Amino acid sequence: MSTLPSDLLQRIADGAAQRDAKREQPFALIEEIKATGFGARRLDADYGGGGATFVQTLETAIELGAADPNIAHIWRNHHVALERVLNAPLQHPGVTALRERVRAGDLIGASHTERGQAQIGGAGVLSTRLVRQGEHYVLNGQKFYSTGSLFADWLHVTVSVEDGRRAVVLLPRQREGVQTVDDWYGMGQRLTGSGTTNFENVLVAPHEVLLPDQVPARQAVLGSTIAQLFLTAVIAGVVSAVARDASALLSKRKRNYYYAPTPAAADDPILLSALGERDADAFATRAIVLAAASEADRAYAALKSNAADADDRLQDAAAAAARAKVVVDRIAHHAATALFDIAGASATLTSANLDRHWRNIRTISTHNPTSHKAFALGNLSANQVRLPTQGFF
Repeated sequence: MSTLPSDLLQRIADGAAQRDAKREQPFALIEEIKATGFGARRLDADYGGGGATFVQTLETAIELGAADPNIAHIWRNHHVALERVLNAPLQHPGVTALRERVRAGDLIGASHTERGQAQIGGAGVLSTRLVRQGEHYVLNGQKFYSTGSLFADWLHVTVSVEDGRRAVVLLPRQREGVQTVDDWYGMGQRLTGSGTTNFENVLVAPHEVLLPDQVPARQAVLGSTIAQLFLTAVIAGVVSAVARDASALLSKRKRNYYYAPTPAAADDPILLSALGERDADAFATRAIVLAAASEADRAYAALKSNAADADDRLQDAAAAAARAKVVVDRIAHHAATALFDIAGASATLTSANLDRHWRNIRTISTHNPTSHKAFALGNLSANQVRLPTQGFF
């Protein structure tokens, strides 16, 4: 399975620092990525997609994350929607229509999280509500952390229906009454469009609604795992960018400290050793993510064949994604800081914008705290308590 074109990845990487510094949204680059068919590669071949494995998909996510983690992150919820809905064995008319649009290149964004929720990622009642009115529904509410929605053609929205249960709405972003607001001002991942989405008296057709009993529970579990693993792949991409930028900086560094072992920084064994560690970091984080992706591929195969051990395979995939996050986060935080030990004080100039690597890693890794993942893994190991099936496990 081919990855994104190398010239496109290079152009994305070349402008990443400036886009981050000047808050230049990457609309044109997203359109170029859409035109490559990237969004349909993970769609199952049975539904006309490319049939890429998770290993292939996340390898591309790592490459894209190395070029620009904002752009990589924009595609995360698209891939979650693929697993939760489009790769599910459904002949629902709304799903069938959206598969066709994804094959044509459309991008799916998400609107799930609400600021007023007592619990993140749980199954409680949402304030965004879908109410039946005659032959249609009407949608009202507000979401935040709507990553990717600013760039999307379609929105995958989680809502409460009148009896308090959850449903899914699949609707065009340009529908009257839908407003995506670029008001995400986090210290990192500044260009992911992760702000507010407002729904004001939005008319929704019945075929655009997946009611609670129409959403396959197991498929949603796998989608939750991929939501986490895709983020970890983006972090692995940033670690690769750290190694790349550290090498470029060291090769250009003209000065060294008077007490250093060599006059030229590029010959300094201490700095070269530090650079070698960053290279090893990039290798390790990529390998860890792809190992977890292999477990996800086994889980998907079990779901597709309706295997008797499908629930166990889903647990294996969730555990692998959690382990990957625990270790990759630790490596990444250290690598982003250690970059400046190689590059020297001049690398802290705002014109270089190298602090974006630390800011991006720190921001992405706060999605679903590492400590909770580690606790769940320890509880599984010592007490055989199964991992959660919601909340990005």
